[in-house]
Amino acid sequence: MSTPPDPSAVLITRAELLWLTLGTWVGGVFILTLLPVLLIPRLGIPAGMAASYLVFFLAWQPVQIITQRVLGMGTAVLRMLVFVGGGAVIAYYLREVLLGMSRG
Repeated sequence: MSTPPDPSAVLITRAELLWLTLGTWVGGVFILTLLPVLLIPRLGIPAGMAASYLVFFLAWQPVQIITQRVLGMGTAVLRMLVFVGGGAVIAYYLREVLLGMSRG
């Protein structure tokens, strides 16, 4: 005997999840690129970087929860690590280009 699905539940396809994930990731790259540039002069390097990663993880959490429900915990954590690692590397190089343009 199964229970009927919750009428307030929203079905999401894997393609829609991919687009949500990529959109959040691109936004996260810009958070990790621009927020340290704004926060480091005011808070210092450790606090500025920590605050930017905190904002990134807060923005990522809704998509992470959906990914965990759709794909399972292990796959969701692995996907998050890959996206965060890749985003951090790309954000580092974009930040260096941005800071290089402002100096010269």
